[in-house]
Amino acid sequence: MKAAIFTEGSTTTSESTESYSDYFVGSFLSVNNLAEELSVYCDTEIHILSEVHGYIRGEDSVHSKQSVDFDESSKNFKESFLSQIGDLDVVVILLTTDTFKHILAPNWDETLEQSKLDSIWCIGTSRSGLNSVNLEALESQHPVLIYQRRGVARVGTETREELIDHIRARLDD
Repeated sequence: MKAAIFTEGSTTTSESTESYSDYFVGSFLSVNNLAEELSVYCDTEIHILSEVHGYIRGEDSVHSKQSVDFDESSKNFKESFLSQIGDLDVVVILLTTDTFKHILAPNWDETLEQSKLDSIWCIGTSRSGLNSVNLEALESQHPVLIYQRRGVARVGTETREELIDHIRARLDD
C-alpha cells in the first residue's frame, strides 16, 4: 500500500539537517508519529509546504534558508498532491484553514476526479476548512476520517487510531 501525508512545516525546528521530518518539531511531532505508524503498513511519504523552505518532502535533506517564492511553492505542492492521489491507497491531509482553503478548496472537483477509487482519506483541518469543500462527494467514493482541528493539534489520537484500524482491515481483506 502507498500512503502520503500532505501537511505544513512547523515554526519550531531542531538542529537536525538529516531530513525535514527530523528538522521540524513541536506540532510536527504528531505528523512524524503518524508517518511512523503508517510505515508499518504502507510505503509512506510526507509532503510539506513551508513558508521558509517552500515545498519539500520529509525525506529531503535540510538546506540553508533561501529566498522562497511561496506562491510557486504552493502551486508545486498542489500539483504534487493532484498528480499523486490517483496512486495512493491512503491520503492524509493535515492543513491549516488558510492553506486548505487556498490550495485544496479551489481544486476540489479535480481532487475528486483524480483520487484512486476506494482509497482511505484522513483530513485534519478546521470546521471552516471542511465547510469549504463538498465532503459528501468524497465520502461517496471513499472511507473518510475527519479530525476537526482546534488549536495546534494536527490529528487526534482517536482519529489516528481509526485510520490505522481502517488500513489493517483493508490489508486483512
